[in-house]
Amino acid sequence: MRKADERGVALLLSLLILTLLVTLILEFDAEARREYREAAAFRDNFKASMLTRAAIQATRAVLQQDFLRDKKTGETYDGPFDLWAMPIKNYAIGDGLLSAQIQDERGKLNLNDLAADAGNEQQKKARIQRVERLFALLQINPDLADALVDWVDQDDNPQPAGAESLYYQSQRPPYRAANSPLPALGELRLVKGFTPDIIDRLSRYVTVYPLEGGAPVNLNTADALVIQALHPEITQTVAMEIVQGRPFKKKEDLDRIGSFQDIGATLRASPDTYDVKSEYFSARLAITVNESTKTALAILHRDAKKGESSVKYLRTF
Repeated sequence: MRKADERGVALLLSLLILTLLVTLILEFDAEARREYREAAAFRDNFKASMLTRAAIQATRAVLQQDFLRDKKTGETYDGPFDLWAMPIKNYAIGDGLLSAQIQDERGKLNLNDLAADAGNEQQKKARIQRVERLFALLQINPDLADALVDWVDQDDNPQPAGAESLYYQSQRPPYRAANSPLPALGELRLVKGFTPDIIDRLSRYVTVYPLEGGAPVNLNTADALVIQALHPEITQTVAMEIVQGRPFKKKEDLDRIGSFQDIGATLRASPDTYDVKSEYFSARLAITVNESTKTALAILHRDAKKGESSVKYLRTF
């Protein structure tokens, strides 16, 4: 009887030890798999980060190729059907896949125009009014243009609805007005009245490049609302006629839009109002390596004579 009991206890102990061993093995396996997944994710994320540099070179190559093609055909305009405007989808690059979209930054209204040396008060007023019209079209309070003027101009004299350092010093934490051009759209969050929602609504239609301002808007790529903002007589109908008539090979070609002819003649009197070409482009990139995706925004300046591009701004996400 005792031997039978001993055999029973031994069996129970063996089963208990086996259960503990299986549990430990399963836990070890789960931990090893978790660590492997984390290591693989780290590896893929690192690869995606490194491939971002290669992706930027790829977008520079696209701009260069577009320039060479235009040079060969004698074209000197940038439009929505150019090589650079075609989206890149799942292009194999290294161990990853690249998706990219290049946009013309000169197809947007440059907020740094408000800081540029306009030469005379009439020109400066015209630039402010363009921004005010765009804000109104986007259902954003046009008075915010005053706060923007105060942020980028070099004096401490506030506009009627604006704010200078005296206002910002009363904030918590206190800071000063930049009194210099916007280095990036993100800086708008520091300007009086510019909420995240307003900045998000503006981002499609405005730029800060070139930083010195004063560059004309490319009507071959500009949104209809940006076109309307250029002159009070440009109606929605006129803007849509321009959009539908693209591409224009030279500025004077817009005169074939009968409703724009007189307006165009007026706008051409100011060289910084509109054009049909560009040198500044933004590239939104996404690099995917297995389950990891890295995104980036690059601003590229393409030399008008050589076609080579330089990176003016880069942010990875």
